[in-house]
Amino acid sequence: MRRAFTIDYACDVPQWLPTLAAAQAAAFAPLIAGLDTNAVLARLRTHQQHRALPTTLIAHHEALSWLGGVSLLDNSPEDTRPWAPWLASLVVRDEQRGQGIGSALIRRGVEEARALGVAYLYLYCAADLAGYYAARGWHTCGDYTRGAWRAVVMRIDTGTAEPRA
Repeated sequence: MRRAFTIDYACDVPQWLPTLAAAQAAAFAPLIAGLDTNAVLARLRTHQQHRALPTTLIAHHEALSWLGGVSLLDNSPEDTRPWAPWLASLVVRDEQRGQGIGSALIRRGVEEARALGVAYLYLYCAADLAGYYAARGWHTCGDYTRGAWRAVVMRIDTGTAEPRA
């Protein structure tokens, strides 16, 4: 059953930062050496402004707490700077997947980037996720390797993007 949800800036719903940080750390620690919940939480707590980079958005339903989250980042590793800013760290609670939450977070991230005057927004993902993003208007623009992990770099034109649900 689909439930209505709201997407807010993380700085407006700080009570969900610890659980979002734990989910992001669990999802991305295999890719980023030294990443743990405390490091992610410290980073999320710096996202204190609306319509600014960096920022984090959290989808939530009052009765269910947080449902998912995504960040917009401009502080990427030196080897990825040609592709900044980033839509990053998209996570949706396992039991909430397939309900359009991820798509809504992506759309909102693109809208936020557009409002900031960002022409192109980038992301990188595992090759098996490229189709998910392509179905939402993203286009492959390169490859990225981090250690043994190989990623597809994708971008979206924020001025003409019409991401689909």
